[in-house]
Amino acid sequence: MKTILITGGSGLVGRALTEKLINKGYQVVWLSRKIDLNAPIPRYYWDYKTNKIDEEPLRKTDVIIHLAGENIGAGRWTNKRKETIIESRVNTTKLLFETLKKINKKPEVFISASAVGIYGNNINEKIYTEADQSETNDFLTQVCEKWENSADKLGEELGCRTVKIRTSMVISPESEAFRKMLLPIKLSVGSPIGSGNQYVSWIHIDDLCQIYMKAVEDETMSGAYNAVGSEHITNKKFMETFAKVMQKPFFFPNIPSFAMRILMGESADLVLGGSRISNEKLTSSNFTFQYQTAESALQQAVLALNKNR
Repeated sequence: MKTILITGGSGLVGRALTEKLINKGYQVVWLSRKIDLNAPIPRYYWDYKTNKIDEEPLRKTDVIIHLAGENIGAGRWTNKRKETIIESRVNTTKLLFETLKKINKKPEVFISASAVGIYGNNINEKIYTEADQSETNDFLTQVCEKWENSADKLGEELGCRTVKIRTSMVISPESEAFRKMLLPIKLSVGSPIGSGNQYVSWIHIDDLCQIYMKAVEDETMSGAYNAVGSEHITNKKFMETFAKVMQKPFFFPNIPSFAMRILMGESADLVLGGSRISNEKLTSSNFTFQYQTAESALQQAVLALNKNR
């Protein structure tokens, strides 16, 4: 069976994806800042800040899944943090490219994470497809464009198939975003954010992992794909649905946009904007989503959270 190298393997998506790949018989190794070759998932060293990387796993790998990147939603977007967010995506890809070129290694496929933030934070009724460009030039758009350009360069220069998974908010009991939304609802103070009219693009962790696995196995997959659930749902309806799943009341007024700006600064863009995103390119390639509605995805996540307590 093939060997798959994952960067960012210890993150939310990396852990879940690794488990599913191993269960299917793949050999999985991680690139990490902590070496542990005897761990159940061998961890080889790399550090893009010092431009150091262990070449051994790259020589042996068949597929590279590049998930590494500073958590965009972990704090305020200071100028320094913005640089780190971009560099942790672009410079890591560059290090992989330069090393693969040096050792004359071409993976069968290079699969890179990306995000639906590439479409900007407009609130409108347009349904964005992979062929659309952003109508804004906000920070999220800039990050995603540079992120994807670096992946495209690697694929073009090495001559390998390249897939970019434009991920939306991940619904999982292990997700930080999920837990942040869960707390106020659990306390019966859940409410819409901002106008509440912005759309929430979402995907269940199981469906996201299956998309990555399809990208590994389906040689016809190439380019960008929107990893979003099929249901287009506004923030107000999403939070109301979450409260329904939790069997909690939902009557508090909207949290004003200015309050979110004070609390989060520019990073409030993550929750105050959002349009509808199409997943037709995926469904047209014979991919079937297990979770067709936000309610079914939230129900599973809440059930799994309660089960693990």
